[in-house]
Amino acid sequence: MNEYLKVFQALTQFSDRLLADEHQSLEIKQSATQLSVDVEPCIQEIKESALRLKGFLQVCFKDLSQAEDVWNSKPRIARASTVEVWEQIGRLSGCDVRIRSLGKQAQYDALVKVRKSWSDKSTKLKNQWFLWDKNNQVFQKDALGFYEKEHLHKELRNEVDYQADRVVLIMDNELHLIFKELECIDIETIEFCIECFDLKSQSRFRERLQSIGGEIVSKFTEPLKYLPDASSVKTFKETLKAPVEALVHKSKMGISLVDFEESCKVIGSIMDSLILAIFEERMKLAIQTVEKAIKFYNNFLEKQARYQQETPQKRAAEKDWIEYQRQQLREIQQYIEALISP
Repeated sequence: MNEYLKVFQALTQFSDRLLADEHQSLEIKQSATQLSVDVEPCIQEIKESALRLKGFLQVCFKDLSQAEDVWNSKPRIARASTVEVWEQIGRLSGCDVRIRSLGKQAQYDALVKVRKSWSDKSTKLKNQWFLWDKNNQVFQKDALGFYEKEHLHKELRNEVDYQADRVVLIMDNELHLIFKELECIDIETIEFCIECFDLKSQSRFRERLQSIGGEIVSKFTEPLKYLPDASSVKTFKETLKAPVEALVHKSKMGISLVDFEESCKVIGSIMDSLILAIFEERMKLAIQTVEKAIKFYNNFLEKQARYQQETPQKRAAEKDWIEYQRQQLREIQQYIEALISP
């Protein structure tokens, strides 16, 4: 490229000399002028190409710096305590077993508590509005009139609101047990291992760690804020109120006992489905988190085993290769600087 630039520059110089010569004809001078005009874009193209190449070259230098950073990380990884890493893998394996067991029990307990709570509330409303005692005999109404309907609607909405808050409390308590188990993941040990890696890998691992940690905290401490199907569910309370509003608008004149009981079943079914979906998603997140931590340690041990087997001769050869490539790039860099310099 430098040779071509010199040729084009020589053409321009020759044309300039010809134009300065008084003895040359007008026609040849016109040709020299046109040639100088047409040669200039060629010179510009070479210099602009050199500038683009300079940018690409910087990427190559970064690649070599990354390779050198990885080369420097190998002794750190090789010297890390293998015993401590294996201890962490053992703890995580036990944690995985406990989380799976706790998850099943916590899901069962949550369903039982929520079902009992709603059964008590719905039975209370049924007895209050559809049963009455006359002369020590219990009678059952098949339907409520318009006036009673409005009062039942108000009470049912209030009870559903209370039940939604109750579900949040129950879910918080049950998921907290699993959340506590996740604390067996020793962040300090993971951080120590991460610091052994090259800077690029450190950044990647820390980004993943922060992302996973943030997701765990948010989804386990606010279980109903991040619903499994957020696209179709606005809020938990709005979802539970939907059957209530459907019940009220089913008939303008009143509410039948059959429709009331069906509405209560739908509300209970919504709570069951949501609890199951939340536990399934949270359990999947917890198990995957533990599995990712184990995988990280296993990969660390695999690299450590390979690095410990590397001979000083192999390390020296790798270092020589990095330095040789860097020297080659520096020569190209000097060549490019010569092209783009004024």
